[in-house]
Amino acid sequence: MPPIDYSKWDNIDTDSEPEASPQQAPAANPPAAHACLPADGYIRFEGNAQQAEKRKFPLWSATTIPANHVVFSQSVPSVPGLIEVPLVLDRTGTQSVNEADLDNQIATYLNIDANSGFAPPDWQSQVGTVVVARKDRKPFYPQHLEGVWMFCDHILDLFGKETGRRGGFTAARRSTNGG
Repeated sequence: MPPIDYSKWDNIDTDSEPEASPQQAPAANPPAAHACLPADGYIRFEGNAQQAEKRKFPLWSATTIPANHVVFSQSVPSVPGLIEVPLVLDRTGTQSVNEADLDNQIATYLNIDANSGFAPPDWQSQVGTVVVARKDRKPFYPQHLEGVWMFCDHILDLFGKETGRRGGFTAARRSTNGG
């Protein structure tokens, strides 16, 4: 798979809602090419962006997990599967007692269904902290997570503009091509 060209994603989020100042994804060191530990890199994120900004915690952080981590037994959500970035997610809970910290919009967006635009009910609220990895155990960087998340956000915007049309992701994709 060729490297992802991020230059085309500069203006992918075109909604008119005001945003808090964007969080900088922490720079990740390239994973070591090591045959016995192919599960290089996972992304762990907790809470929502506003809470993270208040507490000055990063929205996510990169680290290494073992090849036998439970996240690899999860199924790939609809949209990441369709765009051939086979992400898997596993809930780890949270240390916060604040119920608002259990909301995890990123995890919800990554789990949207390509036909309906809705995440499964158990991924819609009180998600908490999750581990995200590539099912194929290829290197996974915070920028890749952000790219897939922003793509899902863009798809949700298209679903909002597609009221009355059926076909889900396919209809939304056609509408961006003028059809």
